Amino acid sequence: MTPRQGLFFATMVLLLTLGIAGASPAAEVVLYSSNQPELLDMVTRNFEKHSGIKVTTVRLGTGEAMKRIAAEKANPLADLFWSGDVAVLEAARGNFAAYDSPEAKGLPPGYVAKDKLWTAANTHLMILMVNTKLVKPEDMPKTWADILDPKWKGKIVMANPQKSGSAYAQIYGLYKLYGWDGLTRLINNANILDSSSLVYKGTAEGEFAVGITMEYAAHRYVAGGSDSVTIVYPADGVISAPEGAAIVAGAKHEQEAKAFFDYLISKDVVSEIYAKYYRRPARPDATKVKGLPGIDEIVVMQGFDPDEANKLEKELLAKWRELVLNKK
Repeated sequence: MTPRQGLFFATMVLLLTLGIAGASPAAEVVLYSSNQPELLDMVTRNFEKHSGIKVTTVRLGTGEAMKRIAAEKANPLADLFWSGDVAVLEAARGNFAAYDSPEAKGLPPGYVAKDKLWTAANTHLMILMVNTKLVKPEDMPKTWADILDPKWKGKIVMANPQKSGSAYAQIYGLYKLYGWDGLTRLINNANILDSSSLVYKGTAEGEFAVGITMEYAAHRYVAGGSDSVTIVYPADGVISAPEGAAIVAGAKHEQEAKAFFDYLISKDVVSEIYAKYYRRPARPDATKVKGLPGIDEIVVMQGFDPDEANKLEKELLAKWRELVLNKK
C-alpha cells in the first residue's frame, strides 16, 4: 500500500469507527457497473479489504443500467454507477445526485459535470490501430484525414455507432473535425461491424488493415508482444471520450457510496487500473505506463462536448443511417 492509500484508508477507518460516516460493521454499497469482471473484482476486493465496506456488484451494460436506475427511481436499489460514457450519464442526469469529490480536484475541464452530477474516472482515446503486415511504413496513415482518402476504401473497419457508444464518440468527433463530408467519405471507405471487439480482433488478425478503435483495446496486443499491430495517434486530433461514475439520487447507502466514489477516482487506484488494464485515467497526475505516451505528448481534439454529443445523437445517427444506405 502506498502512503497515500494508507492515509486514505486510515481516515476512512476512523470515520467508520466514530460513526461520522453513518456506517456500521455491516456497511455496504451497491454498485451497478458495465466494467469487465476482472477489473471489477480487483477494485471491489481491494476496497472491501481496506474499508470494511461490503460491495455488492451488479454487472450490466451501460444502457441497461440507465434504464434500471430510472425504473427504480422511487426505490433505488443501486447506490452508484461506474463506468459509462459521460454523454450517457448526462442524458440520465435526473437520476443522479450531486457530489463534489475531493479527489476530483485537478481534473481537466469537461471531466466533471458543472453541477457535479457525474465525474470522469477514465477516458477512452479513439485511435487508429494499424496492421503492420498489411500497411507499409511509407503508407502509414498519420491523421483522420488520411483514411478519408478513397485509396483506403475497403481497408478500414469500425463499429456501428447505432450499437456502440465508443463508435458514436468516434463519429461525433469526426463530425466536429470534418463535418458531413468527412463522415460521408468515411462511410464510403469503411467496413462497419456490429461489435467493437470485432474491430480490434479483425485488425490484429489481418482481416483489415486499419481499425478505428480505443487505445486500451489496441495496446493489449502491443503489450502482449504482437509484432503486427501498432497504434497511430492522429495528428489532427485524438478523440478523447471520458467515462464516469455517478451516485444514484436517493441512494440508501449514500456515505458508503461517497467513500467508494472517492476511492475509484483516487490517484493510486486509477494508476493501478491503467497499469493492468490500460484504461487511461482522467487524472493527469496518474502514474504513466511504459509503452504508452503521456497525454501531454498527444494532440487531443478540442471541443468534445458530452452535452452537445447527447443533443446531436438522434440527428447524427439518422443522417448516418441515410449515408450508409446510399453508400457508394
